Amino acid sequence: MNDNAELSVVIATWNSRKQTEECIQSIVNLPEYNGNVEIIIIDNNSNDGTAGLIGKKFPRVKIIINKENVGYAPACNHGIRESMGRYVLLLGSDTILKPGSLRKTIDFLDANPEAGAAGCRLLYPDGTLQGNCKKFPKLSNAFLTYTSLNRFNYEYDMRGFGYNKTIQVDQIATTFLMVRGDLLKKLKGFNESYRIMYNDVDLCKRISAEGKKVMFIHDAEVYHHGSLSTSKADYKLRKIMYDDIYRYYRLNHGSKAYFLSPVLKTRLLLTKLFMS
Repeated sequence: MNDNAELSVVIATWNSRKQTEECIQSIVNLPEYNGNVEIIIIDNNSNDGTAGLIGKKFPRVKIIINKENVGYAPACNHGIRESMGRYVLLLGSDTILKPGSLRKTIDFLDANPEAGAAGCRLLYPDGTLQGNCKKFPKLSNAFLTYTSLNRFNYEYDMRGFGYNKTIQVDQIATTFLMVRGDLLKKLKGFNESYRIMYNDVDLCKRISAEGKKVMFIHDAEVYHHGSLSTSKADYKLRKIMYDDIYRYYRLNHGSKAYFLSPVLKTRLLLTKLFMS
């Protein structure tokens, strides 16, 4: 382990062996992957051989193997605690890093001390743009999202933003979010009460509360397959996801958020019926 690492890349994975392998390979192929970059993989009790493959193919990668699926936030926090980097990159296991993505983000944070964290452009595998910036959600946004009316969330989803310039944003997905290491450890990483959902929103809010900006960098790019792990979630995990959603709105909007409980319970019931 390098005590003077420039960057620690923290990746939580669950039953995504092929995608995780491709993700790590894309990092290893970058010119900046050297003794100043460490990769930390947290395997959430995968049963597809992820940990064995990584250990054999990438001996420099540190692997933390959990005996159960503890959830995304606790897994990442374990990796954050182990990290030694000046910056910590929270990275989705289903990403492919393009050349320059790490170097440009590091250089941006070096040049802009007011920025606490930075993300980049996400692209689908076919090269089309994938929106990853949003406003902080209001109760109206929750209503539209979870009653399947998300097409009306125009402002919340920042659909008027062309992703063609570097700007400050409210929140950006932790699919690729580079955070100052000292700041992330001061915040103690993710709030673990959000085990799967809304942990990224909460983290961005706390970064902003520290007086630091969350930035979107338009000229750094990463390919992202999509929510591969969550798309495989069974009923038990989906219940945790909906609990996270309700917790966020209740804590941030108080009693006005109570209407959301029956909405989410109905969605969960429908999910159970379709999985039966």
